[in-house]
Amino acid sequence: MKKRTAALLLGVMMAVTAASCGQGKEGEEGVVNGAEGTEITEGKDENVTAASGAFDLSAKDYVTLCDYSGFEVTISGDYAVEAGDVDAYFKNMLASNGPYYTADEEKTVIGEGDIVNVDYVGKLDGTAFEGGTAEAQNIDVYNNSSADGTVPYIEGFTEGLKGASVGDVLHCDVTFPENYGNADLAGKAVVFTFTVNSIQKEVTADNVDDSFVKEQFQTDTVEEMKEQIRTYLESTASYNKKRDSYNAVQQYLVDNCTVNVPEDYLAARVSDYKKQVIADNCEGDESRLEEYLSTYYGKSVEEAENGWREGMKEGIALELIMEAIADELGTKVEEEAYLSFVEGAATGSGYGSVDEMYKAYGYGDRDYGEAYVRELYRYDRALDTVMEHVTVREEPAADTAEAADTEVPEEGPDTQAPEEEILDTQTPEEKVSGTEER
Repeated sequence: MKKRTAALLLGVMMAVTAASCGQGKEGEEGVVNGAEGTEITEGKDENVTAASGAFDLSAKDYVTLCDYSGFEVTISGDYAVEAGDVDAYFKNMLASNGPYYTADEEKTVIGEGDIVNVDYVGKLDGTAFEGGTAEAQNIDVYNNSSADGTVPYIEGFTEGLKGASVGDVLHCDVTFPENYGNADLAGKAVVFTFTVNSIQKEVTADNVDDSFVKEQFQTDTVEEMKEQIRTYLESTASYNKKRDSYNAVQQYLVDNCTVNVPEDYLAARVSDYKKQVIADNCEGDESRLEEYLSTYYGKSVEEAENGWREGMKEGIALELIMEAIADELGTKVEEEAYLSFVEGAATGSGYGSVDEMYKAYGYGDRDYGEAYVRELYRYDRALDTVMEHVTVREEPAADTAEAADTEVPEEGPDTQAPEEEILDTQTPEEKVSGTEER
């Protein structure tokens, strides 16, 4: 599959450029131009911790733009939401996060295969012992385990429940094994008193009711739950269509513009990123990098660096193209809109503050990180202008079967639309291979 250029929507653009930030501090006196072969010696700001922060590149020196005043791109995906999609998502959500159970009012006697809800109290010599009391536990009586089969019980624990009826209170003699982990109970005979609350049935999309979704998903009715799912799916489809459209436009620009990525700047970006990986994953000890990369990614340092270089070269090329377009269009950053964006982005990406986010993207240099984020935001605004004149054609997705198996969030759909711009939240471990599809 051909690698796609990363989207300039900040959530995706920053994933490509990773934390290898750096368009440099614009207008800073003494910062060298960064043309290929230039040695960075004089004028370097000693407060800049990243090598790439010493560059002040001008895109016009490296880019020959194509005609971007109007062109056509094609995207392929499934951007429509049908009634069946809602039902399939709901069914998958129940299966993925379950199994869920509810009382089966039609069953009163415990039989083989039944899941039973019980309360129990365990007593040793007439005194309840620690860890031996629980309420509303779903258990698989005939398999002597938890309902999902993941927790086996001590031998004989559920034996006395076989054939019992709902409402029964049973006193069952159980002996802990000699090798039991708790020495106070090992080999001891105890009595468990069970109260049979109900026999359970699995909740499925076919039998789910309002009371269940209200308890589990905080919605009043099944129909309201499905409406939230529809909203979520439509928002996701809309976001995916926009993302794919922007990706296609950026790929067009990369394919049709001519860019000479400065070799020394690219080397600085790779070096900065390598240092970050070492700091984050090797406790700053470069001698441990080979082992780390081999263990987690099956790569040598050279292979990893080649991957980083490939991805960063593509990302830098796209940055330079968008800088050239933004300059040509005279794109400005509206301060109020920008500040609103970074506040939301910092929170949404898990940073404690905007300053913390800036430092992350500036390798500890807050000002450098802010300059970089501001530039990416400006590129986004320029790309929005380009998109106004682009014709986006859709063609059917080659294979939509994969969508039916999509994992669902553990707590159900978020009813809010996906953020259009979310700062990159990938960790260095996720980026380090340099082979992710973009």
